[in-house]
Amino acid sequence: PLEAATAATAAGSAGSHSDAGSAAARPWSLWASVGRLSQRGWLVVVPLLVGVAVPFVIPLLDFEYIEGLQTLLPRGDPLTETFLEVQDHFGVSQIFPNTIVVLPPNPGDVTSRGWLNASCHAMKFMASNVTEVMRAHGREAGDASLQNFAMKASDFSGLMIQGGICTSLLISLLENPLAKKYGDFLVNGFSNEDRTATKVRVKTTLDPFSTVGQKWIAAVRDAMAASEVWVSDPSFPGDTTVLGEMHLTGMAQEQMDGAADTFASLPRVIGATLLIVMAVLGSAFRSAVVPLRAVLCLSWMLLVTFGLGVLVYQHGVLQSLGIRPFLTSPDPPAHHAMYWMTPCIAFSILVGLGLDYDVFFMESVVEHFDAGYSSREAVVEALRHTGTIICVAGVIMFLAFGSLLIGASPMINQLAFHLCVGVLIDCFVTTKVIIPCAMAMLDLLPGNANFWPRKPPPALTEPTVEPLPPLRRLGSLRNSLSDNARRSAMSPHGVRSMQSPA
Repeated sequence: PLEAATAATAAGSAGSHSDAGSAAARPWSLWASVGRLSQRGWLVVVPLLVGVAVPFVIPLLDFEYIEGLQTLLPRGDPLTETFLEVQDHFGVSQIFPNTIVVLPPNPGDVTSRGWLNASCHAMKFMASNVTEVMRAHGREAGDASLQNFAMKASDFSGLMIQGGICTSLLISLLENPLAKKYGDFLVNGFSNEDRTATKVRVKTTLDPFSTVGQKWIAAVRDAMAASEVWVSDPSFPGDTTVLGEMHLTGMAQEQMDGAADTFASLPRVIGATLLIVMAVLGSAFRSAVVPLRAVLCLSWMLLVTFGLGVLVYQHGVLQSLGIRPFLTSPDPPAHHAMYWMTPCIAFSILVGLGLDYDVFFMESVVEHFDAGYSSREAVVEALRHTGTIICVAGVIMFLAFGSLLIGASPMINQLAFHLCVGVLIDCFVTTKVIIPCAMAMLDLLPGNANFWPRKPPPALTEPTVEPLPPLRRLGSLRNSLSDNARRSAMSPHGVRSMQSPA
């Protein structure tokens, strides 16, 4: 009984897991030491982390992206070289044609002389309008090639115009029964079977996938919108011809529209993703602070990762090394940028990986917190148990993603670069430095602010055995021994009665 009472008293006095006692009883751990140093020096580390993020956030304000097929093709491959030779000799418009689809208001308009004549003059107006807009862009950008840009009427090839000449008279002559066979052949080559739509090929010397090419696409679309109702003579406003709807289509336009719609909706996607993350983490940890802290730490990693990606692939900070995975896009130097799909794909993967390591680490922190450790010491003990595992898992993922850097496709290289950088930052910086600093800051608030409103189990909030004063303890032990001896004398089983509970 004396030994049992002494052990119970010692357990009661040690029930609070003091920071100094627990630290002395544990073996040395590198990651636990890093976490403890980060907590102690958070006043220095937090401003340092903010200062580190600033040089990476600034380039994000200048972020640009590109479309096209060349970024997807492997560098130096014979197929790529053949594709580039064909494109150089025949022009981008021959490989990726631009087409205007015209939907006239009436099915018979595609063979109507009046409609054909009005649409032909509208095409000539569009050529003149686009020329003025592109030259204005050239003057603003100081680009001499754009200042001399000219779009000609001969760049249009359709049922209403050929070689810059209106064909309405020719089409009406081909309606003659003797030439109807040839007329139908010509009309069917530019119209659908029901003759409710017609197409016009548009040539250009510009690369429609480039930044300048996208300005050209926007200028053509603006000119089309201004020409859907054609006024033959401005002095007679009533003399108008409704040309119908016009749409510019092609691979460049499809990628341009897809990229624009994707980045326009990206803020909503990011917001929805982070809200779902907060809801899931809040439910799992029964805390409102844990998900907020997780989102802030995750945001730091994402800003640094994508900022570094812009510096490498848009500004070419590693271009001088000559290492193929770090080279900028194969476009002209003025148009270096990331492929538009790269940040969209990398964002989703990095959010998943970042939260995976965060949840694994915080689960250990919460276990130690519920066991009676303070929030500071719970972080240190969690690093002692999970720090090495998280680092090993991160290195494995780094090697897996790093294998994609060996590939020859610029887009795959860009994606692999972002994933490798994000994984390393999350495993070696976020969980080891940023989270301990953030929790040390929150620990200054009253209560258990790091886990609010979560509280440790009630049974562990106070010691279960209170230590007795020395004199009372000896007196209670003497009375207990006397009672046991008295019962032993009265019991027929002797020793067995001494071992039974009182």
